[in-house]
Amino acid sequence: MFELVRELHPVRRARPWLRTVAAIALLGSAMTASGCAREPAECLADLQEGDLVLTEIRGPQDGSRGEWFELYNATDRTLDLYGLRGTMRPLKGSEVDGDVALTFLVRDSLEVEAGAYVVLGTLPLDESRRPELDYSINDDFRREPPVIETVTSGVVELPPDENADPRSLFGNAILQFHACDRLVDELVYSELPEEGTLSYDGPLDAEDNDDLQRWCTDAAEAPAGGPQTATGLPGTGGEANRPCA
Repeated sequence: MFELVRELHPVRRARPWLRTVAAIALLGSAMTASGCAREPAECLADLQEGDLVLTEIRGPQDGSRGEWFELYNATDRTLDLYGLRGTMRPLKGSEVDGDVALTFLVRDSLEVEAGAYVVLGTLPLDESRRPELDYSINDDFRREPPVIETVTSGVVELPPDENADPRSLFGNAILQFHACDRLVDELVYSELPEEGTLSYDGPLDAEDNDDLQRWCTDAAEAPAGGPQTATGLPGTGGEANRPCA
């Protein structure tokens, strides 16, 4: 079993990008600044459950491409993700010490067109080395103590080892995205690949992506002719995912 927590804290720069992506309570604009890297920001994201679909995760591994989340705009309109909040909570029994969460906040206008993808990364933006990144959560992404504990639900078998770097994604976690007080999408995963990305192959829907059997490791090499200044297997950040074998 794993415990869920309700908490949020805190990213800089955003830009539009045209390219063809589990219960916590959001503190919203009333969130305190205690323990935050930066001041809280008002939630203005006009998003509903299912508007965004998590489709790919690149976790801790060798190389300079960094760690990131990919989200897909499942609506028929352009979305602005300003105020979107994310929380990662390690599953109970993991090797991460303490009752903690990793949190971040989209602090600027970040437009995603209908049917397009957006990539939020933990490293600074760098067009030559990490062209897939649309927004950096580097300034805010850090451990925070939980605020409210809620019911226990679900069972996920944990892997024997986990990367416990406080500035890295948890190897197993419940990952949730909130807009104001609304849960937009969530995923419970038990292990991130050590090479490549955890990639979703299924209907682009916030319920269908809960099925972990539709997720697989994308360990394809970088395509010839692409940016080669970054090391590590790239995945398909900002683009449609490859089919799982």
